Order: sequence, then C-alpha cells, then structure tokens
Amino acid sequence: MRLIIFVLMTVFSFSFAKTIPYFKLLDENGKVVKRQDLKGKPSILIFWGLNCGSCKKELPVFTKYYKKYKDKINFYAIVIDTKDIEEVQERKKAWGFDIPVLLDGRKIMYKYKIFGVPITYFVDKNLKVKKVLIGRVSEEKIKKEIENLLK
Repeated sequence: MRLIIFVLMTVFSFSFAKTIPYFKLLDENGKVVKRQDLKGKPSILIFWGLNCGSCKKELPVFTKYYKKYKDKINFYAIVIDTKDIEEVQERKKAWGFDIPVLLDGRKIMYKYKIFGVPITYFVDKNLKVKKVLIGRVSEEKIKKEIENLLK
C-alpha cells in the first residue's frame, strides 16, 4: 500500500501548468530537437518502447491525429530504449505510425517521471504541461485532450 501511494505521489507531483523540463535529443534524421524548439505551438510528447504492446496499439491512433493536426501541434514519439535509427524505422513500418521520433529518451526519463510506457504529455504553446496520460487510453480520450490543447 505504501508503495502504491509513493508511486502515485511521484507521478502526480509533476504539477500541471509547470514548464516541461529541458531536453535535447536527436530525431531519426539526425537533427537536434530541444525543448525550446517546441515553443509557440502546442506539443504532444509520447514516450514509448520497442517492446510495448500498448504503444503498438496507441501510436497508430496518434498518427491519425498527427496527419490531421501536424501544422497546429508538434508531435514527437520519444523512444526510451534505443538510439538505433534503423531499428526505429523498422518498428514504425511494422506498427504503422508516422510520427517523428526522438531517440534515446532514457536520458530524460527521470526528468519526465517516466516509470513505464506509454506516457503522453500534452503541452501548451508556452511549454506548460496541460495533461499527462499514463498507460494506453481510448481514442476518445486522445481526441478530447487534443481538442482541449487546441482551445
């Protein structure tokens, strides 16, 4: 019971309206992406892993919204367990998702309180956390949070 309370306190201690922690990661094309690059446009940061069954089901759903809103929202799928570009590209093809991937997310797991995947951050244009979704969620919930982000 104490462990459950500790985990919940740790997860929810990341207060909403707090600025997301600094990061600097490479994307799958070798370009450096930093936290500041997200400023000015809402962002969705999806932390995922290569062997995550829930991620395999959720990332194609996010791809649907990425295709619809990529001009209005920054989408990044942050893989936590590899920096191998070829491995990521194979997984994207196999799972059917097109969201840009940032590599080697393990470097920022602690800052973002990532204890499992998927975990998704919805961030406003000023880099403030609006919502964090833990685990696989329904498409309706994803759609609702995207609509809230665009308000």
